[in-house]
Amino acid sequence: MVRANAMIVVKAIGLVGKVFMTRLVGAEGMGLYQLAYSFYSLILMIISGGLPTALGMFTAKHTARGWRLFKIFSIFLMLTGLICSVLTFWLSKPIASLLGYPQLDFVIRCLSPAILAVPLLSLLRGYLQGLEKYTAIALSEIIEQTVRIGTLIWLVPLFIQYGIESAVGGAVLGTFTGALLAFAMLSAFFMYNRPSVALSPPSTRTDLPLVVQASFAIALTRLLIPASDFMDAIIIPQRLQVAGVSPKEAAEMFGIVTGIALVVAYMPTLITGSLTHTLTMKITTDWQNKEYNIFYKKSHTALQIAWVWGLASGFFIFEYASEISLFVFGIQHAEIPIKSLAMLPLFVGLREITTSILWAQNRKKTPFIGLGTGVLVNFIILYSLVAIPGLGYAGMSLGIIMLEWIAMAWNFKALELFQQIKSRIIIMLLVDILAFEAILIMVTLCSKSLSSLDWPQTVQIIAEILHYCFWCALYLKVRLKSVFEE
Repeated sequence: MVRANAMIVVKAIGLVGKVFMTRLVGAEGMGLYQLAYSFYSLILMIISGGLPTALGMFTAKHTARGWRLFKIFSIFLMLTGLICSVLTFWLSKPIASLLGYPQLDFVIRCLSPAILAVPLLSLLRGYLQGLEKYTAIALSEIIEQTVRIGTLIWLVPLFIQYGIESAVGGAVLGTFTGALLAFAMLSAFFMYNRPSVALSPPSTRTDLPLVVQASFAIALTRLLIPASDFMDAIIIPQRLQVAGVSPKEAAEMFGIVTGIALVVAYMPTLITGSLTHTLTMKITTDWQNKEYNIFYKKSHTALQIAWVWGLASGFFIFEYASEISLFVFGIQHAEIPIKSLAMLPLFVGLREITTSILWAQNRKKTPFIGLGTGVLVNFIILYSLVAIPGLGYAGMSLGIIMLEWIAMAWNFKALELFQQIKSRIIIMLLVDILAFEAILIMVTLCSKSLSSLDWPQTVQIIAEILHYCFWCALYLKVRLKSVFEE
């Protein structure tokens, strides 16, 4: 819950920044922002890979020996990050041209300092995660996001007078300032608590290869998403232009899907993401200690939480896509993409939980194969459909949905969950769907009765949303209480 509450705050602050930036630079600015970040995310994953997670999992099992490995990996990431940061600054023009928008030169340069700071921050968080210092990690994430969005809100209005590209460059500078202050905070916390780890014994000769091997396996899976995003950033604008869309309109459409619709769709996954963050360490220890009953009980509970929460948030996104698009972001054209991705929280949540279960069982190649298949299908759909006039938004949405669905289904098959689906589970699924449908119908009827009152439209929408959230929260409380009692 500490992790979840922190992520709620972080996502809320991030959403404020997205809304502020979208209203200031428009869909085109968001498109350029997402294009630059696709490159940054790829480089970040290449540098750090799965080291933070692998180190955390190792430290959770061998607390005393994790400190030595942390020092070794810190030196490695410091040198690698410095080299990549300098190369990114020098090669900003070719990188911008590769993305299809030469005006991104300044934005890429503004991102280069973060390539040095963020991997070190991620490694330190991974080590502290293994020590279960969740409060310190959560506080550092809040500090990082606050400083990042504060920098964005401060610099974007100053730089907008020099053009959209300069404003986007000012926005991405917050990535470095946020990471720097968060790293300083965690370093101070670590130094204060250092006596508890300073006397750790030397690591054995097998520790380093073991963690590196685990890191490589995790990185292969996690690298697929940023690699897919980077390929999407190259393919989508180009294929949209083949369909007759101008470069400016292509950037706008890309920004609407990746900077607005996906942000809304992934927002609910902060709950399953926080659950995955803590679950991985717990069930890894259970599997290591051969406590299989506890392992499967925790896994089953996590799956049901992801399932129910995904349905609740998916119904909400689909029903209020128009209001989110217009009243939050101020862009009417985002309604259809948001509706198209409404069920993404369900697929992503189940995919994340099942991936953690497979990782805990040391089956790290399995999620990689499923995700890789999904990425390939996504690539085929984008390349073929986006270039057809009128199918730009549909092609992008279908590709994203299929990527997550295939990856989730592959994990289900590997865990033999399809064979465990019995009539009772199907009935529970139908009951959940019907319950949320009933809540929507009831809320809609109540909102129509409120329309007779002389209230402003905004007040009516807020009242309707709060009404929906109240009944959903009540249902979730009852539904998940039965899950935990099992």
